[in-house]
Amino acid sequence: MEPDLAGLSEICVVAAAPSVTPWSVRGERDALQEGGVDVVFATVASLEGAGEALTRVGQWLRIHEDPGVPVRVAASVREICAAKAAGETAVVLHFQGAGPLCDGAELAGAFARLGVRVMQPTYNYRGLAGDGCCEPDDGGLSRFGRTLIGAMNQHRIAVDIAHAGIRTSLDAIGCSTRPVIASHANARAVCDHPRNLPDEVIKAVAASGGVIGLCAFPSFVSAGRSPALDQLIDHAVHIAGLVGAGHVGLGLDFADEGEEEYDFYGYDERYYPRPPWVWPRGIEWLHQCRGISPALQARGFSADEAAGIMGMNFLRVLTAIWGS
Repeated sequence: MEPDLAGLSEICVVAAAPSVTPWSVRGERDALQEGGVDVVFATVASLEGAGEALTRVGQWLRIHEDPGVPVRVAASVREICAAKAAGETAVVLHFQGAGPLCDGAELAGAFARLGVRVMQPTYNYRGLAGDGCCEPDDGGLSRFGRTLIGAMNQHRIAVDIAHAGIRTSLDAIGCSTRPVIASHANARAVCDHPRNLPDEVIKAVAASGGVIGLCAFPSFVSAGRSPALDQLIDHAVHIAGLVGAGHVGLGLDFADEGEEEYDFYGYDERYYPRPPWVWPRGIEWLHQCRGISPALQARGFSADEAAGIMGMNFLRVLTAIWGS
């Protein structure tokens, strides 16, 4: 039985929230409540191996089982809706890259059973599954990557092409039998950055039935040193004009990383300035998310379109991918 969304008029889904971790979620809970955020995609792992990923999944499951913490791991849309009804934050476990799978696509099913329901095949550079967006050759999806997409479809894990190269993204969309998302990415036509999506990829995501989550990382919003919320909404305007507002969501990607994390993930200083990062004025952290809907409507989006961007669009697509 599919979940009944007819009675749900609004929900706030942030489809990339690396700042929300098992050890930070208690502190972030106040910001989530103040910002009206109901659902976050929490990054479990990216470059880390299976052992580290399992440890972090276990940490999340311990929080899920703690009645004293109003946070629940959600592996279905029904569980998301139940968490919202109970006034709890729903956490969707997310891999930013296929590192935890090592070279075994069959591990996708095992992690799905543990609650990992969204996965990126690549993270910025070349991996076993294909090339990331910062890989100059952009060789596309590998044979292993094609097998992985098939396994993700089989186990109803959402395919996420954020951080993937252009050819890798198009290959993944072409291979997938279910909608494909870009959890946190903007429009390259608005801000020319390799992490942003060219119109060709935006159209392909939309044609698959997917959604693109607006990303607040400052370098992806504008070339200026101090962007603002209105410049983030420029990306929403462009994407909506190209494929419709129903394919736009939120993937703000707030992260509080230091020099050690920066070096571990191998960021390229041409594209990722060293921390600390200054987030766009008006949307500087999760507590300011309530301001996004009125800002969208001030730019011409209807109330229904704004509600879709705030979360209903992602919920619709997750229903199509996960079922109930």
